[in-house]
Amino acid sequence: MAVEDAGPARPRHRADAWAARLLTFSAGAVNALGFLALGGVFTSVVTANSALTGVALGGAETTLGVRAALAVLCYVLGAAAGSWTAARAHRGGRSRPAGFLLLELLLLWSVAGWWLAADGGPDAGQGTAVLGTLSAAMGCQNAGVRLTMGVRAPTAYLTGLLTGAVAEAVTARRVDWQALGNTTLLILGATAATLLERSLHDAAPLLPALLVTAAWATVRAAPRPGNAARPSAPHRPPA
Repeated sequence: MAVEDAGPARPRHRADAWAARLLTFSAGAVNALGFLALGGVFTSVVTANSALTGVALGGAETTLGVRAALAVLCYVLGAAAGSWTAARAHRGGRSRPAGFLLLELLLLWSVAGWWLAADGGPDAGQGTAVLGTLSAAMGCQNAGVRLTMGVRAPTAYLTGLLTGAVAEAVTARRVDWQALGNTTLLILGATAATLLERSLHDAAPLLPALLVTAAWATVRAAPRPGNAARPSAPHRPPA
Protein backbone atom coordinates (compact mmCIF):
# COMPACT_ATOMS: atom_id res chain seq x y z
CA MET A 1 0.00 0.00 0.00
CA ALA A 2 2.86 2.39 0.77
CA VAL A 3 4.21 1.97 -2.74
CA GLU A 4 0.80 2.61 -4.28
CA ASP A 5 0.24 5.74 -2.17
CA ALA A 6 3.64 7.10 -3.16
CA GLY A 7 2.85 6.64 -6.84
CA PRO A 8 1.51 10.12 -7.67
CA ALA A 9 3.57 11.87 -4.99
CA ARG A 10 6.73 12.36 -7.02
CA PRO A 11 5.14 13.87 -10.16
CA ARG A 12 2.83 15.93 -7.94
CA HIS A 13 5.73 17.42 -5.99
CA ARG A 14 7.65 18.01 -9.20
CA ALA A 15 4.67 19.83 -10.70
CA ASP A 16 4.28 21.93 -7.55
CA ALA A 17 7.97 22.88 -7.67
CA TRP A 18 7.76 23.97 -11.31
CA ALA A 19 4.56 25.89 -10.65
CA ALA A 20 6.23 27.66 -7.72
CA ARG A 21 9.09 28.72 -10.01
CA LEU A 22 6.63 30.15 -12.52
CA LEU A 23 4.80 31.98 -9.74
CA THR A 24 8.02 33.45 -8.36
CA PHE A 25 8.99 34.72 -11.82
CA SER A 26 5.50 36.16 -12.19
CA ALA A 27 5.71 37.89 -8.79
CA GLY A 28 8.88 39.67 -9.89
CA ALA A 29 7.07 40.86 -13.00
CA VAL A 30 4.03 42.08 -11.03
CA ASN A 31 6.17 43.99 -8.51
CA ALA A 32 8.16 45.64 -11.29
CA LEU A 33 4.93 46.65 -13.02
CA GLY A 34 3.60 48.20 -9.82
CA PHE A 35 6.80 50.13 -9.22
CA LEU A 36 7.25 51.38 -12.79
CA ALA A 37 3.69 52.10 -13.89
CA LEU A 38 1.53 52.37 -10.77
CA GLY A 39 3.12 55.02 -8.62
CA GLY A 40 6.30 53.49 -7.23
CA VAL A 41 4.58 50.97 -4.92
CA PHE A 42 5.35 47.26 -4.70
CA THR A 43 2.46 44.84 -4.85
CA SER A 44 3.64 42.20 -2.36
CA VAL A 45 6.38 43.76 -0.23
CA VAL A 46 4.26 44.47 2.82
CA THR A 47 7.24 45.59 4.92
CA ALA A 48 8.19 48.41 2.55
CA ASN A 49 4.59 49.42 1.94
CA SER A 50 3.89 49.51 5.69
CA ALA A 51 6.89 51.78 6.19
CA LEU A 52 5.65 54.08 3.40
CA THR A 53 2.26 54.18 5.10
CA GLY A 54 3.98 55.32 8.28
CA VAL A 55 5.89 57.98 6.34
CA ALA A 56 2.58 59.33 5.07
CA LEU A 57 1.12 59.34 8.57
CA GLY A 58 4.16 61.35 9.62
CA GLY A 59 3.25 64.03 7.10
CA ALA A 60 5.54 63.22 4.16
CA GLU A 61 4.87 61.60 0.78
CA THR A 62 1.14 61.48 1.38
CA THR A 63 0.13 60.29 -2.08
CA LEU A 64 2.72 57.51 -2.10
CA GLY A 65 1.71 56.51 1.42
CA VAL A 66 -1.96 56.24 0.46
CA ARG A 67 -1.08 53.96 -2.45
CA ALA A 68 1.11 51.85 -0.17
CA ALA A 69 -1.65 51.55 2.43
CA LEU A 70 -4.08 50.47 -0.29
CA ALA A 71 -1.59 47.84 -1.48
CA VAL A 72 -1.28 46.44 2.06
CA LEU A 73 -5.05 46.34 2.55
CA CYS A 74 -5.66 44.63 -0.79
CA TYR A 75 -2.85 42.16 -0.14
CA VAL A 76 -4.53 41.18 3.14
CA LEU A 77 -7.90 40.80 1.42
CA GLY A 78 -6.31 38.71 -1.33
CA ALA A 79 -4.56 36.50 1.23
CA ALA A 80 -7.87 35.99 3.04
CA ALA A 81 -9.63 35.06 -0.20
CA GLY A 82 -6.80 32.74 -1.23
CA SER A 83 -6.82 31.05 2.18
CA TRP A 84 -10.58 30.54 2.07
CA THR A 85 -10.39 29.12 -1.45
CA ALA A 86 -7.52 26.81 -0.52
CA ALA A 87 -9.25 25.54 2.63
CA ARG A 88 -12.50 24.97 0.77
CA ALA A 89 -10.67 23.00 -1.92
CA HIS A 90 -9.77 20.25 0.56
CA ARG A 91 -13.28 19.65 1.82
CA GLY A 92 -15.00 16.45 0.85
CA GLY A 93 -11.78 14.43 0.72
CA ARG A 94 -10.71 15.79 -2.67
CA SER A 95 -7.65 17.88 -3.44
CA ARG A 96 -8.07 20.81 -5.82
CA PRO A 97 -4.86 22.80 -5.32
CA ALA A 98 -5.35 24.85 -8.48
CA GLY A 99 -8.45 26.59 -7.10
CA PHE A 100 -6.64 29.56 -5.62
CA LEU A 101 -4.75 29.98 -8.88
CA LEU A 102 -8.06 30.37 -10.71
CA LEU A 103 -8.90 33.25 -8.39
CA GLU A 104 -5.49 34.80 -9.00
CA LEU A 105 -5.94 34.33 -12.73
CA LEU A 106 -9.27 36.12 -12.61
CA LEU A 107 -7.54 39.11 -11.00
CA LEU A 108 -4.53 39.11 -13.33
CA TRP A 109 -6.50 38.69 -16.56
CA SER A 110 -8.89 41.42 -15.41
CA VAL A 111 -5.90 43.74 -15.07
CA ALA A 112 -4.57 42.69 -18.49
CA GLY A 113 -7.92 43.37 -20.14
CA TRP A 114 -8.32 46.65 -18.28
CA TRP A 115 -4.82 47.70 -19.29
CA LEU A 116 -5.40 46.93 -22.97
CA ALA A 117 -8.75 48.71 -22.94
CA ALA A 118 -7.06 51.81 -21.53
CA ASP A 119 -4.35 51.63 -24.23
CA GLY A 120 -1.72 50.91 -21.60
CA GLY A 121 -2.24 54.23 -19.86
CA PRO A 122 -4.74 54.05 -16.98
CA ASP A 123 -5.49 57.37 -15.35
CA ALA A 124 -4.84 58.01 -11.68
CA GLY A 125 -8.07 56.45 -10.44
CA GLN A 126 -7.77 53.43 -12.71
CA GLY A 127 -4.10 53.01 -11.78
CA THR A 128 -5.01 52.89 -8.10
CA ALA A 129 -7.64 50.23 -8.80
CA VAL A 130 -5.14 48.23 -10.86
CA LEU A 131 -2.58 48.45 -8.05
CA GLY A 132 -5.12 47.15 -5.56
CA THR A 133 -6.11 44.29 -7.86
CA LEU A 134 -2.50 43.22 -8.40
CA SER A 135 -1.77 43.38 -4.66
CA ALA A 136 -4.80 41.19 -3.99
CA ALA A 137 -3.50 38.72 -6.58
CA MET A 138 -0.14 38.52 -4.81
CA GLY A 139 -1.80 37.97 -1.43
CA CYS A 140 -3.93 35.22 -2.94
CA GLN A 141 -0.85 33.60 -4.46
CA ASN A 142 1.23 33.53 -1.30
CA ALA A 143 -1.59 32.22 0.87
CA GLY A 144 -2.58 29.56 -1.65
CA VAL A 145 0.96 28.30 -2.19
CA ARG A 146 1.50 28.03 1.54
CA LEU A 147 -1.69 26.08 2.19
CA THR A 148 -2.10 23.77 -0.78
CA MET A 149 1.06 23.17 -2.75
CA GLY A 150 3.42 21.97 -0.04
CA VAL A 151 5.90 24.73 -0.87
CA ARG A 152 7.26 26.32 2.28
CA ALA A 153 9.13 29.12 0.54
CA PRO A 154 6.96 32.12 -0.33
CA THR A 155 6.77 33.05 -3.99
CA ALA A 156 6.08 36.79 -3.79
CA TYR A 157 8.46 38.04 -1.07
CA LEU A 158 11.85 36.69 -0.13
CA THR A 159 13.20 38.63 2.86
CA GLY A 160 12.75 35.81 5.38
CA LEU A 161 13.91 33.18 2.90
CA LEU A 162 17.11 35.05 2.07
CA THR A 163 17.80 35.80 5.75
CA GLY A 164 17.48 32.11 6.56
CA ALA A 165 19.81 31.22 3.70
CA VAL A 166 22.49 33.62 4.95
CA ALA A 167 22.15 32.32 8.52
CA GLU A 168 22.44 28.73 7.31
CA ALA A 169 25.49 29.55 5.21
CA VAL A 170 27.24 31.14 8.19
CA THR A 171 26.26 28.65 10.90
CA ALA A 172 25.99 25.36 8.99
CA ARG A 173 28.34 26.05 6.08
CA ARG A 174 25.56 24.99 3.75
CA VAL A 175 24.24 26.80 0.67
CA ASP A 176 20.47 27.02 0.34
CA TRP A 177 20.19 26.66 -3.43
CA GLN A 178 16.41 27.00 -3.35
CA ALA A 179 16.65 30.43 -1.75
CA LEU A 180 19.25 31.55 -4.28
CA GLY A 181 17.17 30.15 -7.12
CA ASN A 182 13.98 31.88 -5.97
CA THR A 183 15.80 35.18 -5.54
CA THR A 184 17.22 34.86 -9.05
CA LEU A 185 13.81 34.03 -10.50
CA LEU A 186 12.25 37.09 -8.84
CA ILE A 187 14.99 39.32 -10.24
CA LEU A 188 14.63 37.81 -13.70
CA GLY A 189 10.86 38.28 -13.59
CA ALA A 190 11.29 41.95 -12.71
CA THR A 191 13.88 42.31 -15.48
CA ALA A 192 11.58 40.72 -18.06
CA ALA A 193 8.66 42.93 -17.04
CA THR A 194 10.83 46.05 -17.19
CA LEU A 195 12.03 45.24 -20.69
CA LEU A 196 8.48 44.48 -21.80
CA GLU A 197 7.09 47.63 -20.18
CA ARG A 198 9.63 49.73 -22.05
CA SER A 199 9.31 48.03 -25.43
CA LEU A 200 5.65 46.89 -25.47
CA HIS A 201 4.00 48.91 -22.72
CA ASP A 202 0.47 47.89 -23.63
CA ALA A 203 1.29 44.19 -23.29
CA ALA A 204 3.21 44.34 -20.00
CA PRO A 205 0.43 42.85 -17.76
CA LEU A 206 0.10 39.88 -20.12
CA LEU A 207 3.41 38.42 -18.87
CA PRO A 208 2.34 37.61 -15.28
CA ALA A 209 -1.10 36.48 -16.44
CA LEU A 210 0.44 34.02 -18.90
CA LEU A 211 2.96 32.76 -16.34
CA VAL A 212 0.28 32.07 -13.73
CA THR A 213 -1.84 30.40 -16.41
CA ALA A 214 1.10 28.08 -17.10
CA ALA A 215 1.47 27.41 -13.36
CA TRP A 216 -2.23 26.58 -13.09
CA ALA A 217 -2.00 24.18 -16.04
CA THR A 218 1.07 22.51 -14.51
CA VAL A 219 -0.59 21.94 -11.14
CA ARG A 220 -3.93 20.97 -12.68
CA ALA A 221 -2.36 18.25 -14.82
CA ALA A 222 -0.48 16.58 -11.96
CA PRO A 223 -2.08 13.53 -10.27
CA ARG A 224 -3.51 14.16 -6.80
CA PRO A 225 -4.21 11.57 -4.11
CA GLY A 226 -7.85 12.62 -3.79
CA ASN A 227 -8.40 12.60 -7.53
CA ALA A 228 -6.45 9.52 -8.51
CA ALA A 229 -8.34 6.42 -9.38
CA ARG A 230 -8.47 3.81 -6.64
CA PRO A 231 -6.18 0.85 -7.36
CA SER A 232 -8.03 -2.32 -8.14
CA ALA A 233 -7.94 -5.12 -5.60
CA PRO A 234 -5.24 -7.70 -6.29
CA HIS A 235 -6.43 -10.85 -8.05
CA ARG A 236 -6.51 -13.87 -5.78
CA PRO A 237 -6.38 -17.31 -7.34
CA PRO A 238 -9.13 -19.68 -6.25
CA ALA A 239 -8.26 -21.94 -3.31
